[in-house]
Amino acid sequence: MQNDPPPLPESCPGGDGQPGRRMGAEAYRQGTISHRVPEELHRLHLLEQVLDPGTIAILDRLGVAPTWRCAELGAGAGSVAGWLADRCPDGRVVATDIDTDFLRRTNGPENLEILQHDAAVDDFTPGSFDLVHARALLSHIRDRDAVLAKMAAWLAPGGWLVVEDAVFLPAEASPYPEFRELLWAIETLFAQVQGSDVRWGRRIPAALAGCGLVDVGLSVTPSVCGNGGIHQEFWRANFTQAAAAIVQTGLLTTVEVDTAVNCLEDPGFSDLACLFVSGWARKPELVP
Repeated sequence: MQNDPPPLPESCPGGDGQPGRRMGAEAYRQGTISHRVPEELHRLHLLEQVLDPGTIAILDRLGVAPTWRCAELGAGAGSVAGWLADRCPDGRVVATDIDTDFLRRTNGPENLEILQHDAAVDDFTPGSFDLVHARALLSHIRDRDAVLAKMAAWLAPGGWLVVEDAVFLPAEASPYPEFRELLWAIETLFAQVQGSDVRWGRRIPAALAGCGLVDVGLSVTPSVCGNGGIHQEFWRANFTQAAAAIVQTGLLTTVEVDTAVNCLEDPGFSDLACLFVSGWARKPELVP
């Protein structure tokens, strides 16, 4: 497996050869998981099918109440925001994203506000929310620990912060050489193009505690490629969507990408692509 990826072409974000130099909303918009990519809505719907059951189970466990004020950050296609709006008829839900086109496809309930908002640079008034939820967001933000601290500040006393992200496993541990190269390439691409750290999610519990939050909890869901199923379809969408950029940046050839993706068709193939980590913690109540 290669250890030193080639520099990006000048046409790509960060294309001066310095990985992760061009960051922020514009880098995200030019990346492979931008809302501008025609296949992105389909990929987000697959992500919802993979992760919504676990997310909703956590929110149920925390006891989301009808009057809660909720922030759904990086709301994507909006499934969790919609669930929260139904759950909080006497409260309000603010669904944010740097691109809100997917969220505005249908008319939502009156208690659902759609807001164009970049968590990396924009703010809310401290104490605004009883719940702040972010899924598959912070690993793609350069100053993720600083943003997490802001999110904690947006909580009212007693409010909950729920953060979920993928943790890629070391590519070199895969027993399949072609698939190993593809996992390495997509992790490298994310890091170069938009400054992503797809292993940061392992730090979620410690990061929550570091923000002064209490009652920290953790849940982990493995994501398996192989044997069919929705996880495999989600990863196929990720690989297919990133293929052109992987080739353009010189990380792999078209043949190498196609060979790796075709591993998914082998009935004997099964590999662990990542872990989906969910962490939650509560802001302490004010002491009289």
